[in-house]
Amino acid sequence: MSTATARGAIGLERMSAGVASSSGRHATPAVSVRGGARRVEPHNTNALLRPWARRGSVALGRRAVEPNTTGADAMVALVTDGLKTSARPLAGDGKRSGSGTREAAAVQKAGDGDAEPRLVCFTGGTAFNGVVQELMTLTSRVTHVIPVSDDGGSTAEIVRVLGGPAVGDLRSRCLRLSDESTAEARAVKELLAHRLHATDSKLAKEEWYAIQEGDHDLWNGISEPYADIIRSFLIYFHTQIVASKNPIKFDFVNGSVGNFFFAGARMFFKSMEAAILLYSRVSRIPTESLVVPNIVLDDNVRVALGAKLEDGTTIRGQNEISHPSADPKRFEKVKVNTKTGGIVRELVTKGGDIRRQGKALAASSDFWKQVWEAGQIPEVSASEFWGGLQRSQGGFERVRDAVASGDFYSAGELLKSRVDDLSVRPLAVWDIDKATTGYDSLPSPIKRLFYLSTEDPTSVSPVYPKVNPTILRQLDDCEGVVYGMGSLYTSIVPSLILEGVGEAIAKRAGPKVLILNGGQDRETGDMSAAGVVKAVVNALNRAEDPDPSRRCEFAVGDYITHVVAPVDGGIPLDIEELEALGVKNVIQVDARRQDIHGAEYDVPALIDALRQCVTG
Repeated sequence: MSTATARGAIGLERMSAGVASSSGRHATPAVSVRGGARRVEPHNTNALLRPWARRGSVALGRRAVEPNTTGADAMVALVTDGLKTSARPLAGDGKRSGSGTREAAAVQKAGDGDAEPRLVCFTGGTAFNGVVQELMTLTSRVTHVIPVSDDGGSTAEIVRVLGGPAVGDLRSRCLRLSDESTAEARAVKELLAHRLHATDSKLAKEEWYAIQEGDHDLWNGISEPYADIIRSFLIYFHTQIVASKNPIKFDFVNGSVGNFFFAGARMFFKSMEAAILLYSRVSRIPTESLVVPNIVLDDNVRVALGAKLEDGTTIRGQNEISHPSADPKRFEKVKVNTKTGGIVRELVTKGGDIRRQGKALAASSDFWKQVWEAGQIPEVSASEFWGGLQRSQGGFERVRDAVASGDFYSAGELLKSRVDDLSVRPLAVWDIDKATTGYDSLPSPIKRLFYLSTEDPTSVSPVYPKVNPTILRQLDDCEGVVYGMGSLYTSIVPSLILEGVGEAIAKRAGPKVLILNGGQDRETGDMSAAGVVKAVVNALNRAEDPDPSRRCEFAVGDYITHVVAPVDGGIPLDIEELEALGVKNVIQVDARRQDIHGAEYDVPALIDALRQCVTG
């Protein structure tokens, strides 16, 4: 076994048979065949995975950690020690991945000559991801506060079988912060960003076995020390789902490899913070960038979100509040009594037709693998490559031919059909559902958001999880606070209603910036900018809490000093009302109009506006 491999696997003690063995990292874990079914044998994982808990301060002759050492840093150091001390921490060609890379950001910031501002950002799991890389041009000293109460998507399957907080949004943010400066860094990111088959459980499971056994092409380009660590936690995750007593087996469909790695690390360390730290080191996230779960929970304890509406009704669960779905894994949910029902039916039908027809080679990974192997693109028709119509009503097969002849109707007809094909085909069913039902109105506006216990699925009595103390420490030391972007009540407010957060923000001087979303959604309805400000302030003051002793009475200006909005956005910008509330600084940012629902920020312009807010 190579010295590098031994160093890279420090503290792991080979999490399962065959991992990082002398025969190479593609050796398979111990398996048995019973009744024709193949499964991984659950090992004595405590003995294999926790060498630092044995033999005093010695871990089988490797670097010792003192018995009284505690905390996430000490635990993760055992696992990643070989990566830190290796002469080649990441293999690769050293190529830059674009102007938005960490290196380019560092050059720009160094030229500014000013220290980077320390920010605490309360954001959504998805919406803010699109600006994270550009934000690095302003500062990397950012604490990203992420809620862990999501009960939908692929992370819900992990929670259903194994319990614990939702890891999907944490993984998503970590992935966006990951290094892309070398070929190996990009390979690691591609592996951890990969999702299994979106609709077929059998195909998803087969692909998962190929990945955990080291036989998948995604491992290409990842050196043995990194592969050892990543694969070991994937195998540990698998042993946990195999050992689960849940009567309904785990469904791998649309599963995220990064989520599996994250969940495996969390269960192994019994610490979400340690899992984040491990993920950060493997993905080489800047040390000054923190991704922080908003609440602290005991191992495998879960909480849910509840929303009390103004009409007195209560909705339980983030999915039901934000984008309800009867069954996200099947083509069963078609809402016919809403304004989006027709769109849902059309998209689901079209998506099924496209999959059956096998169109849109441009969106097929298998096609591009064949192109790479052959060294050239084969002769295919435009409709085979792009999908959509074979021929327009005017008889044209190619857009360029229609444009050259002046038949712009045919050109538009072909373009629309191909955009539909490419945009629908890669989407999972629940992505279509989420995108369309996100505009279904709630029966009444949301009055209050709170946490619920998951032990009794019928209870609507509030529970009060503790805020992650890291958030309060970072708020005490930050130079600016940012709210948004993201779903107001299910992404932003869950962090703001925690006891201590409002008080910590109110006592800090400095800019406190609310970034409005580009448009309305199910949660905000027809709310104006002033309405969003009031909702944020009420959440921070816990103004609707039934216990008066838990409420605060800070002013709007103690929480929000600036509002940033897109030009022609979907949320009405009532400037006079904002000024009456005490918000004098309103910045409008260039944006691209999307549709009747709103606009999409010009991201560099948005970061320039944020720079103006936090640096003056």
